[in-house]
Amino acid sequence: MNDKKIFSRIGLIMLIGTLIITVVQVVGMALVPYIPAVIPSGDLSTLATLLPMYIIAYPIIFLLFKKMPVQLTEEKKKMPVGHLIAACVMCYALAIIFNLIGTFVTGIIAAMKQGEVENVLATVTSNISPATNFLLIVLCAPIFEELLFRKAIISRISKYGDSVAIIFSALIFGLFHGNLLQGGYAFILGIFFGYVFIKTGKVIYCIIMHMFVNFMGSFVGPLLMELTNYTEYEAKLAELTTAGASQDELTAFMTENMSTALLVGGWGWLVIILAIVGIILLLVNRKKFVFAPGEIMMEKGKRFKTVYLNVGMILYCVFWIGMIVMQLLG
Repeated sequence: MNDKKIFSRIGLIMLIGTLIITVVQVVGMALVPYIPAVIPSGDLSTLATLLPMYIIAYPIIFLLFKKMPVQLTEEKKKMPVGHLIAACVMCYALAIIFNLIGTFVTGIIAAMKQGEVENVLATVTSNISPATNFLLIVLCAPIFEELLFRKAIISRISKYGDSVAIIFSALIFGLFHGNLLQGGYAFILGIFFGYVFIKTGKVIYCIIMHMFVNFMGSFVGPLLMELTNYTEYEAKLAELTTAGASQDELTAFMTENMSTALLVGGWGWLVIILAIVGIILLLVNRKKFVFAPGEIMMEKGKRFKTVYLNVGMILYCVFWIGMIVMQLLG
């Protein structure tokens, strides 16, 4: 199989996998009315769409990749605990920075179309219980996604060099999220995760980093908001301010809800501190990020055509870019 066909085959496998995921999710949602309502409706509908994806669709995708030979044969390298912690902080900082950039861009798009652009992940996490959130977002998503986008894909194209394998996988990973906000920072995180995987040969480190980002960004925050009733607190404070409440009334209200302000404020400061520390670590270690050439050197003029301008990748990209545009305009 020539080089172009290898990348095309991966694109086709991911497109087929996307269609399989769509089918099992539609079937799962169709079965929801027939399932006894023993858990909240938000949890039930989310479990009905995501669990079949992890239990049925992902294993089928892994089987499709089985026929492609693994190329990452270098000796696995252990990452010291301190380095792993630093890596977690760095990738969390990247997630925060590019989430802010994505929020800004989608805000501009929302203003241009005079309507909201849905934050898909926020919508999902706000409608499910903490237990379901932890199971699906913190545990299942990192495990299955890293096994697919890092181990299954990168290990089969590593001979083309670190940069080719990492960016190719990251692009597929970013588009797979189906929305601009998540897709943007998923692409950047995909590069970071891919670099760690290709340098260590161990996907477990990518899973741990992914879990950390999801735990901090999609679990702790929403859980804290729920436990402190911060939404109600914020709405009441805005109401008092708009109604022209006196300073004494505002002080009394804030004193009564001091625990809420302290917890949410403390969490906000922790996020800021981690972001700053992560940025500093990235800057200090920037020269250590070295991308090794591969066994197969593609000419620069032909590299893009070989990797991306093939049937499989064109179809995959067109499908997901179309989904992203529809989500933005919807």
